[in-house]
Amino acid sequence: MWRIILLKWDSLVLAIVSILYGGQLLVHPEILRSYEVYQLIDNLFDDRFISVLFVIVGFAKLIGIIGNFKHVKRWSLVTLTFLWTLFGVSFLLSEPPNTIWIFSLSMAFLSLGIAIREE
Repeated sequence: MWRIILLKWDSLVLAIVSILYGGQLLVHPEILRSYEVYQLIDNLFDDRFISVLFVIVGFAKLIGIIGNFKHVKRWSLVTLTFLWTLFGVSFLLSEPPNTIWIFSLSMAFLSLGIAIREE
């Protein structure tokens, strides 16, 4: 078990942070509805949909890691890369100026690094 944790540390961090982020948005939907910085995301997606998507795909990534299901790992990685990139770009373009885009794009770059190493 410790070997999996050490070898898949980056993937585990990506999955767990995605689950926590989606869970936080799910439990507190007012974040997406009321904060100005989330306006672009709120205009593109229903707040419940995007929240649940982060949680489901994060759990899929965890299941793929634990069960070593390559197809699930790849699918979830591509989806998380897309989600984090979408969030990062939308936060970068949003007013007022914010720092959330740095976090989101960092998660996207983490995803890309995982993809490069897994191939």
